[in-house]
Amino acid sequence: MRISLDTLKVLPGLMMAAFAAQFTISFNVIDMQAAAYALFVLQLLGSVVSCYLIVRQRTFTFNDFVVLFFMVIIGLSSMAHGTDAKMWLLYMTTSVCLLRFTFNFYQHNLSPLIIGLTFGFTLGVFLQMGQLILNPSLWITDENKEIGGYILGDNYNQIGVRLLLALLLNFLCVKIHKLFYLLLVPCAVSCIAITIIVGSMTAATGIIIFLLLCLIPSSSLKRLAIGGLFFAVALFQLLVCFNGNGIEHSETAVWFVEDVLGKDITFTYRTHMWDSALRVIAESPLFGYGFPDKDWYLANMTSFAIGPHNILLATLIYGGIITFGIYLYLLVRSTLNAANVHNFHGDCLTAAIAVSCLMMLMEAYPVPLVFCLFCLAEYYPQLNSQLSTQDES
Repeated sequence: MRISLDTLKVLPGLMMAAFAAQFTISFNVIDMQAAAYALFVLQLLGSVVSCYLIVRQRTFTFNDFVVLFFMVIIGLSSMAHGTDAKMWLLYMTTSVCLLRFTFNFYQHNLSPLIIGLTFGFTLGVFLQMGQLILNPSLWITDENKEIGGYILGDNYNQIGVRLLLALLLNFLCVKIHKLFYLLLVPCAVSCIAITIIVGSMTAATGIIIFLLLCLIPSSSLKRLAIGGLFFAVALFQLLVCFNGNGIEHSETAVWFVEDVLGKDITFTYRTHMWDSALRVIAESPLFGYGFPDKDWYLANMTSFAIGPHNILLATLIYGGIITFGIYLYLLVRSTLNAANVHNFHGDCLTAAIAVSCLMMLMEAYPVPLVFCLFCLAEYYPQLNSQLSTQDES
């Protein structure tokens, strides 16, 4: 009996669930190293299968090539500078291949992929909620509140993008079938509760803004608000993030931060991180330094925290101007793809990208998760067309 790979539904769904679980559930923080290892092996197997499917199909999209070029540049830079090439190639690159190639091969029927991703991300949300309920010591005393040890990304600053993806995917699943409201409502409640409990202002702000944007009844008003958010993010990136500690010497920037935003001029020492990031970027602007580990950051940047805490500065550190340009291209291309579909879910996708840009002013999330959001936006016109055809039939 011959199996037609392109008509399978369970396999691609499981592959996407494995991708989501791999980047959502941190088993190591609850001493389940065997589960973490098994999930990593499952993700690697899924990557091998996805590569086989693409080789068998012999079809490679332009955006697939652009994303792989992004990954290869950083991999080569990592090997040249002695940064963490192993982690980048075995963990990040294989995950991105799994995501991109699976969407490419199964683009004629995207619903199983969306459902698989939804279950993977939502499982992480519910496990995180359970951990907080069973371990109140993680959050119940402000003075002793931990910033690490959370299932949903270990560090509490990293949970924002996972919650955002879980919410967005649940919204997309409601378009597939109304029964997914039974998953959407508890997921939304859990996402809001988690951000408030752990005290992550970046995540809480992002999730609340996303939900408020989605709830705006007028599509034109919603799009205007999303456009305003994109403009505000760009303005903040230019006036604040790209100036580092230099914003203290700019009257406009000081006015914008202290009077308009009502924030501390250092943003909890983030200006020191941005300043040190700008310094190392200037020393290797073309190819960056590859994928740094904790020791590299401590040796070459400020010790206030690990990393640049800004996605654009992170891409400049990883692969210099080349990967910075590729990232901006993917951001703009995917945003336009989603925005060109004038319906509720297209607006939700555009809002999710805008909110992720807002959160990534203060954080640098894992590249596969960011590319997952871009991939959903890129393929949304096809998903919308497929579901509209099903509704008509």
